[in-house]
Amino acid sequence: MPPEGYRGVDRVLGTVDGLKKFLSIQESPYHGLNFCQGTLAENLRDPGKEIFDVIRWFGTRSKIFNVHFRNIRGHRDDFMEVFPDEGSVDFVEALKVYREIGYAGLLMPDHAPQVPGVADAQRQNFAFAFGYIRGLIQSERHAS
Repeated sequence: MPPEGYRGVDRVLGTVDGLKKFLSIQESPYHGLNFCQGTLAENLRDPGKEIFDVIRWFGTRSKIFNVHFRNIRGHRDDFMEVFPDEGSVDFVEALKVYREIGYAGLLMPDHAPQVPGVADAQRQNFAFAFGYIRGLIQSERHAS
């Protein structure tokens, strides 16, 4: 949504600053996020550079409870959802940052991009995303 909202509706929790404010209202170890990396990337001017500091901010405060590991191509107000290996965010680097902050929870697809004209594309695309994420995790473990 545009920063000024749409038809009188604001997405308070749709921005990095909004999420920071939300988490600051009542501090608790039980107060955290289903951290949607794709949604947060959609709100950044340069997600390929900025998302890593966003992950660090929430992660170093132990506020990431699980991760929707999804990618986009583009930036705020001009983006499209893409497969994990096609986007503006380097998933190899993102995985390194999650490890750096000590995140040991789930990395899962949020939803997969649609492919027009492909029967049962949603299932195939989820399978690809799960396999890609699993391959990243395995390769990162072997590189350590």
